[in-house]
Amino acid sequence: MRKTSQTIDRKNRIMKITILLLVLLFSFLGSNYRQLYSAWTIRSETKRLESLAVKTAKEFQNPSLVEDHFDESLSPVFWEFSVINGAGKASNESAWHAAEMTVDHGLTIHHFTDPDFEHENADLMQVPAADQYNNVTLIGGSGFRPSPTRDIVLKFTSKAGEPFYGSAGVIVQPVGTLQQDGEFAQPFDMFGFAVLGKESALDGIRGSLCYLALNWVPVQVDAVDVDAQSRHTYEIRLHWISRKRWSGTVKVDGMVQCEIPLPAFGPVEVQVWSDNYLLISQPRRWWEIAPAMDLGFQNGGEKEFQLGTIRISEESR
Repeated sequence: MRKTSQTIDRKNRIMKITILLLVLLFSFLGSNYRQLYSAWTIRSETKRLESLAVKTAKEFQNPSLVEDHFDESLSPVFWEFSVINGAGKASNESAWHAAEMTVDHGLTIHHFTDPDFEHENADLMQVPAADQYNNVTLIGGSGFRPSPTRDIVLKFTSKAGEPFYGSAGVIVQPVGTLQQDGEFAQPFDMFGFAVLGKESALDGIRGSLCYLALNWVPVQVDAVDVDAQSRHTYEIRLHWISRKRWSGTVKVDGMVQCEIPLPAFGPVEVQVWSDNYLLISQPRRWWEIAPAMDLGFQNGGEKEFQLGTIRISEESR
């Protein structure tokens, strides 16, 4: 009887310890589900891009240099299409809902107060976008890819207005990422330059930044030491390391601001955008493996993002 009782006690202790460990495990997973999902997303998207890169032919012919000076209209040679999101719909006109773009010796993207903002849907999963999302996007300069002997160089001038909210910037992404109807045709992989309003932060960084994101998830974010409210000349350079790996560099007025390794994207296109996203980086708590980020929208009123001459070309290494 005594042995039986000891056996039962031992089994009960083992069961209690097992239950406690399972509770701790599920608590850990529940507290870190966003961070774990982000890590899984980055890993799986990196593998997908590397797999595509291995299958891509080594021989590749880049297009000739293309540029737009924004004299009186958008260059049809550089730009393929533009999209304005607002009230849950996408328009290919130059103005829609609470945003517009104008061209007069430069491109200016304007945002205005959204009178229906408080009554609009903020669902991030809505297609093509949440009702509260007001965004202007231009897609162009497509078909370029670095090689062992050639870098891809994107140059432009830009200036953010004052006051400024949401985000805006210039990036490169795989060709065909965004469609003319405003929907994404493939994972959103990006590298380039962005400006955030003072209410927003990405990985704790505000203002000007350069960053790499894979399938929407930030991989690396670096601060850029520049006053975005003044006009500057920017350069985004893609450099071949191997068939699977590139490096991306951002320069401002000739000074290197960041250099980030990235998986090979294949042929890229340029995206210029300005929106009303509100990015809030949550501080890391002691039981979390990494900080988290909340995403929302702002109805900030008047806002401008200006772009001067933009050009993309290959350049000998």
